[in-house]
Parts: sequence; structure tokens; C-alpha cells
Amino acid sequence: MRIKKIQAKNFRQALSLVKKELGPDAVILSSEDKKENGSYVEVTAAIDDAVETNVQEQYAVASAPVTVSGDTRTSGNEMVELKQEMQYLRECMESMRSSCFEPKLPEERKNMFHFLRERSIKDDLALKLIERAADSDELRSVIHNDLSSITGQGNTSDKNDRRAVMLIGPTGSGKTTTVAKLASQAIREGKKVGLISMDTYKVGAAEQIRIYARMIGLPLSVVSNIESLQKSIKGYSDRDVIFIDTAGHNPSDSEYIGRLKQIYETGYPMETQLLLSTSSDNDFLMESHKHYNALPIDYVAFTKTDEAVKLGSIYNLCRLYQKPVAYITNGQRVPGNIEFVDSNRLTNLILRTGSA
Repeated sequence: MRIKKIQAKNFRQALSLVKKELGPDAVILSSEDKKENGSYVEVTAAIDDAVETNVQEQYAVASAPVTVSGDTRTSGNEMVELKQEMQYLRECMESMRSSCFEPKLPEERKNMFHFLRERSIKDDLALKLIERAADSDELRSVIHNDLSSITGQGNTSDKNDRRAVMLIGPTGSGKTTTVAKLASQAIREGKKVGLISMDTYKVGAAEQIRIYARMIGLPLSVVSNIESLQKSIKGYSDRDVIFIDTAGHNPSDSEYIGRLKQIYETGYPMETQLLLSTSSDNDFLMESHKHYNALPIDYVAFTKTDEAVKLGSIYNLCRLYQKPVAYITNGQRVPGNIEFVDSNRLTNLILRTGSA
């Protein structure tokens, strides 16, 4: 554990020095405006680095007393005590990271930090944002710029190089309803559409999409394995676009991820859209990334924005996935309640309070 105080002319410069000297994973413990001998900012930062590893390595080889200045000391005991102390410090740091840890910041930056936290933007991302924004007026443009680099390809309906669009996502993310919305949108654009459902796990799932298919007037295939999927896709050779609805599971289920991987082995060009519900637990969605990241995701989409009070999770997940945002959904109406968004719209959603 290294703890260091850094002085600089301003907060931005101080954080830049922290990153340079301690690395990007450093935690800001406090920040104070100083007036002695001219104005400056003093930042206290800490990082859990490789020191503990070195201590463990030394302890592994220290098995005999060491004589220092005529005294015999048990190096093993000292190493145990040092290791315990460092473990305690590391646990304190982790506790600060995961709990309601609030760094000591100048008043304006503290207000910015509170503003972002109240919108459910993760603390580490909030600290990085206020590092780059000189004031609250600049904060919006910083968020907008972050999203602009990601969301430039929002509306996928103009893409003609892929004929199958597969929707994946956790249970309850709204895949079946969204398939119906997208199908309705494609029909309005004059496209011939086919529907395939691979959700044979959830009770009533097939019946739900059958109702949508009848309502919109589209052919539907319900399949339970890869062979049936391949056959259904070949049967839709006259369709401009095929929408594939998949079953929802906990993404930590390795068998579920494995089944999704098998779909790409069909060799058929597939556009994959990952649906994430903004009303779901933010920590769960962030944790899901390590599992969905094993799949070739092309777009992310945010559903149920009408049910979420805070939409900072959109920023968190955009920064995590670094994929274009296809659309948002904000209601159950079919057709309708789907919006193909740009970075301006997303920024407005993230920074507002209340439902979309």
C-alpha cells in the first residue's frame, strides 16, 4: 500500500500527477485547497501495489533468525505482522471503494461528484469525469464526447450487409417485446421480415411471440436447437431481415453462454444486439460484462427506461462495453415505444432525474 501527498497548481494537474506516479487505479483519499505561500491543491492518494507480493515472497524464504547488530530477531514473525497490517490496509481500501466512500474534494467538485453519484454513475467514473471537467458547465460536454465516440452507429435498420439480427440479454430485459418493436419498424420501412424464437425455456414465451407475430402478420418459427435454427434460416431465404429472439438466463450460467456461442457456428452472418434493462441492478449489469464479453456483440440497447428513476447506468455500461447504442425502449406498446438515439439524447437521459 502506497499513500502519497501530491501538490499542484490546480485539481486537474494534481490528478494527472497522481495517475502518472501511482497509476490509474489510485484512490483519491482527500483534496484540499491550500493558501500558504500561494494557492495550490494538495491531493492525498493511495494504491495497493506489488509491495504485498514482495512481502509474501520474502516471507516464503525467511525461515531462520536473522542477526542484526548483535540481536537475534525472528524475521518470520515480523513478516507475518507486516503482512497482517498490509492486509488490513488493503481491506480498508476495498471497503472505501465498495461502500459510500466519498473523497475530500473542493466544494465545486464535491457538488459535481454528488450530482453524478445521485444519477447512479459509478464513483470511479464520476471521479474521472470531474477530473476532466473544469466546472459543472463543462461536465455535460465531457459526457457527450465520451458517448459520441461510441454511439455513432445508433440506427441499425439501414444496415444491409447482415440479414439476421439476434437479441440476447439477461432474464427480464425485454427481448421478446423488443423483437416485435423492431419487426414493426422494419415492416414500415418496406422490408420482408421473418421471426425465429429460441426461447423454449420460459413458460408462455413462445405463446407471447406467437401473439405478436399474428398481430403484425409475420411468419414465426420456434426452434429448440442449432439444427432447427439452420433449417428455419434457410426457409426464410426470401426475407430481407430475420429477427431471432433468445431465452434469457443469468449470464453467469456458463451453459447458457455456451449455447449462444454455438449459434455463431452455423456460419450464417449474425448481428448481435445485447439488451440491458435500465431498471435492473446496476452492479449485476456491470458484473454481467465478463460473461457477455465472450460473445461477438455488435450493439447494446437499453430497455425499460420508463421504469428506471436514474439512468446513470447507461453511461456506466457504455463506458464498459464500448459498443454503439442501437436504441432505447420506454414502454410496452407494440408498435412504438422504441427510439433510435444519438449521444445528445443519451446525455440528456443520463443527467436528468426521473423516468425517461
